[in-house]
Amino acid sequence: MKGPSLLRGTGVFDRLGALVARGMDAGVRWQLARLPIELPVPESWTPADPQEFWAASRVHDPAPITAGPVQHRRRGGVEVRTLTGPSQGPGGDPGSRHLAATALLRPDRRDLPFVLVVHGLLAPGPWYEERRCRALVAEGAQAARIDLPLHLRRHRPGRRSGEGFIQADLAWTREIVRQSVEDCAAVLAWARREVSDRVEVCGTSLGGLIAVLLAAHLELDAVVALAPFCDPAATIIEHLPDRTRRALGLEGESGGVWGPDREAARVVVRAALAPIVGRTFRPPMTPGERIAIVRPTLDGVVGDAPMAELAEAWGAELWSYPQGHVSVLNAPGLNARVNDWLVTPHAGVAGTDGRGSLAGAPRTTWAAT
Repeated sequence: MKGPSLLRGTGVFDRLGALVARGMDAGVRWQLARLPIELPVPESWTPADPQEFWAASRVHDPAPITAGPVQHRRRGGVEVRTLTGPSQGPGGDPGSRHLAATALLRPDRRDLPFVLVVHGLLAPGPWYEERRCRALVAEGAQAARIDLPLHLRRHRPGRRSGEGFIQADLAWTREIVRQSVEDCAAVLAWARREVSDRVEVCGTSLGGLIAVLLAAHLELDAVVALAPFCDPAATIIEHLPDRTRRALGLEGESGGVWGPDREAARVVVRAALAPIVGRTFRPPMTPGERIAIVRPTLDGVVGDAPMAELAEAWGAELWSYPQGHVSVLNAPGLNARVNDWLVTPHAGVAGTDGRGSLAGAPRTTWAAT
């Protein structure tokens, strides 16, 4: 028979957990600090009107998606297919011109929700997203994971996955984020038309930002944003790694390349990135009661305050965990909670009070199996 733990009830577990969380986040910041940095030209931080920026997007006029042949079948009749389509953004390489996603589908089961899973910045592989998709399918959903521009199957030759996505060129950053939202919107429109009456999104970190912006501009049936990078302006000013800050001249109270002092830089960056800050859009097209924001209170990568502010502004669910940006993904009970949020219908979705629909492109012809 085991005796009582000498650590239990002393707070030691909590302190150790906090140290581990901060250590994991420090590893992420170390990786971010080693990304190449190019000083931006002045035109790159010109303010952008949020409404005009998104009116010029393809979010409501999505690109056509082609579902490839069945790669293989899994237990329960699940079909694995590759989704492809055109993509438009600031990059000129092939990965910037073609989107790619992998879907796990149950044919003729429109009653089962379709969940699009979106990865984080610099994702070296799709392992976490693949596990999430398999877990959702096991719980009674259909799911797909998408590769964002410059990531995974779309990375530039000779560069790591995600390198070049976030830049000091603020115009580039907001445009490639818009491209990512457009790519996801195209897959969701295809899924609404071809796969399911319920379409949903689950995104992590950078993918959480994409999920938030999708919720802002489209009516979805459920959304989960885990540790979302939901206020890029705040993160850039307050949470950049020290090496990156020095390269941009943001040491002390200096505003570096964006102004004479920190406050001037904050004004410039906020005006330039306003179109990709979720809180800019109130209310969101997706009702707040269908949105869950997972907030790691020890987040040392993007900072947790914008998550709480967004949840309050939108009337969304806020799930707070004493974890870091990375460790929150393994928080006890969180995965089951996320799956339940996505699989269980919310008020106003198909089969209850009705729901709006996504704009659609011409019908897709499924490739032969």
